[in-house]
Amino acid sequence: MSDLKPNKTTYIYIGILFLISIIAYGFLIRSFTITDIKMLLFWTILTIIVESLLIPLTNNSIGVSVGSAINLASIVVGGPLLGTTSSFLGLLFRCPNVPEYGCTHLFNTPYYVTVFNVSQSIIVTSVMGIIYIGTGGKIGEFFLPQTILIVILGTIFNTIIISGLMSLLNKQQFIKVWYSNIKGTFASSLAVGIIGIIIALAFIGYGYWAVLLFFGPLLLARYSFKLYIETRNLYLSTIQAFNSAMEAKDPYTSGHASRVESYAVKLAEAYGLSYEKIQNIKNAAILHDIGKIGINDNILNKATALTQKEYEDIRRHPSIGAEIISKVDFLKKISGIVRYHHERYDGKGYPDGLSGDDIPMEAYILSIADSYDAMTSDRPYRDALTKEEALQEIINNAGTQFHPDLAEKFADILRERE
Repeated sequence: MSDLKPNKTTYIYIGILFLISIIAYGFLIRSFTITDIKMLLFWTILTIIVESLLIPLTNNSIGVSVGSAINLASIVVGGPLLGTTSSFLGLLFRCPNVPEYGCTHLFNTPYYVTVFNVSQSIIVTSVMGIIYIGTGGKIGEFFLPQTILIVILGTIFNTIIISGLMSLLNKQQFIKVWYSNIKGTFASSLAVGIIGIIIALAFIGYGYWAVLLFFGPLLLARYSFKLYIETRNLYLSTIQAFNSAMEAKDPYTSGHASRVESYAVKLAEAYGLSYEKIQNIKNAAILHDIGKIGINDNILNKATALTQKEYEDIRRHPSIGAEIISKVDFLKKISGIVRYHHERYDGKGYPDGLSGDDIPMEAYILSIADSYDAMTSDRPYRDALTKEEALQEIINNAGTQFHPDLAEKFADILRERE
């Protein structure tokens, strides 16, 4: 989160979470006690270790850990107050190694990041602990139904809080961000929860040393997370490499893909597409012209009008791009968007001459974003149109070249920005 720019609404959101966390922790202090300081130190140290093995999602302080297993176990064996205290102390004193930043700790992390992390931890673990006791669970004893319940509810509350922040930072609809997060983390959270259950049983049955023996599976789970994140980052690097190759091939497209991505995402969000579809559009926008790699440089950079033969060659780039993308497993699902982004609503587009509902909505969105940016950018054979002129072209061609509903929505978006 340190690389993202919090806005006023984000600060208010974090402030509200902070107030809720104070109220929640105050309730725990009034309702429960910590009688075993050695146990508190033990679970706090374990939390610090696990949280210091944070796996960064990107080159900033946003990441994932398997600390929830330790939190779960500490709640069951030590109670809500001990579990919550060890959880937020572990977050305060952790020192994860983040690429490009090195060891990040309390004194070199933006205060709002620390406040958010600690508030989130207190709220989630408090809720888990209170529900565990409130549904019949007892401190120091294991009750399977109650434990499974707090694993599920803890995951839901955790993703709700994180999704709230992400939706504010990225200006996306909360429900779509939350659905994507819960879908992507629910299974892994249950797996980590099972490890937490094992650790709790080990402590109740055999004491401190048994927990250390079961610490290995927790680190193995962390390694699995790490492999997943590294694979995901490799995918993103592949997309950026494709885009860099295209911009090196055609200097006039420099920055074009990122601008098209921005327009397309705003239009997709305004139209109400799902979070997953918006992510597909983002990737397709970056790669929509990758097929131009197969087009002769002299044609791409020609300063005069194209011949019919040259124009036919240019029209091949969507199908070439789709073929390239379809050979990359994790990009196959966007190959259709790339292939159809030059199709027209009236069926006079290319490469397949599709029309109406036969063209995916994502391709229609990309078509408008691509066309608008192309019209407002200089090309070897013409000067750029003004934004007003380009928007008028979009409106004039609604129902022929462009999907009429999307053209109207795009016009509304641009007018709101002015």
